[in-house]
Amino acid sequence: MRTALHNILLLLIVLTTLACNDDKSNIVVTGQVIDEITGKPIPNAEVLVRCWYHHNIDDNSFNEETLTTDNYGWYETRFSKGHKVDVASVADDYQPSRSHNELKDNVVEVNLKLKKGKENPTLITSTVLYKDPPYLKVRIPADKNGEEMDFENAKSFGFDFKSLKTNSDTTQTDFWYRIENKEGLPSTIVTSNKGGLIPIFDDEIKSSLVYEKTTAPIKGYVTTYKLTGKEEGFFIRCRDGKTYGKMIFGEAEVDVSTPDGLGSFYKEFGKNIICLYQPNGTTDLSYPQTDIDLKDFL
Repeated sequence: MRTALHNILLLLIVLTTLACNDDKSNIVVTGQVIDEITGKPIPNAEVLVRCWYHHNIDDNSFNEETLTTDNYGWYETRFSKGHKVDVASVADDYQPSRSHNELKDNVVEVNLKLKKGKENPTLITSTVLYKDPPYLKVRIPADKNGEEMDFENAKSFGFDFKSLKTNSDTTQTDFWYRIENKEGLPSTIVTSNKGGLIPIFDDEIKSSLVYEKTTAPIKGYVTTYKLTGKEEGFFIRCRDGKTYGKMIFGEAEVDVSTPDGLGSFYKEFGKNIICLYQPNGTTDLSYPQTDIDLKDFL
């Protein structure tokens, strides 16, 4: 027994050491922030640098520094250890940009290009971006005995661009998850016959989908789409067939079981979303806000 316990403890020590060995020491992060169009440096830009390190075998922690670029657009900071560095920057009248970097060496240069903001006063957003976003989800009740899931009475909470809310009456929403006879995150998104969606994949995005892919296509929409897990979000043609929006998946997922107050329970599965909506019938989805909190953005 003692030998087996000793071996287990030794294995845990080895695994912990291997995990910590991913961290580099004496990290130096430097870079320049420039105008995307002119290539000129941007002085006095705000820069947030977040350095991730292994706290223990199954937990990451980070340290971060907020900096200001010098007259030539340069910044520099240091960390004692880490394996990943995230950098974001924003400046007056410029849209933010961000970069995520796995460390191959203890010195890394992360340069960011900022784009001038564009006015778009008619654009509507689902919420204050990155804070309290809505959730696209399904709710599956259990039977009255709480022994099996009642898929026949499951509900899908779709999103309505006009009200900027979710609704279990999907005839009043623009897109929703198709209910499936299984537990877990649904695999298909559907829209009304007049509406549609076009996927935007994560490898198409350099920094943030909020600020990229700013013009909705006119053609190419489908009313049913099976998810692959590589989608960053979607262009959406609304159920009126005339207006357009953009849906972006957030980081949080719903996977909860909740008492229904009647002696049973229900389960919910879904993801949080960010939505941009253009009600004037144009395809312009440019997000104009530039004074954004970099901690939320990163």
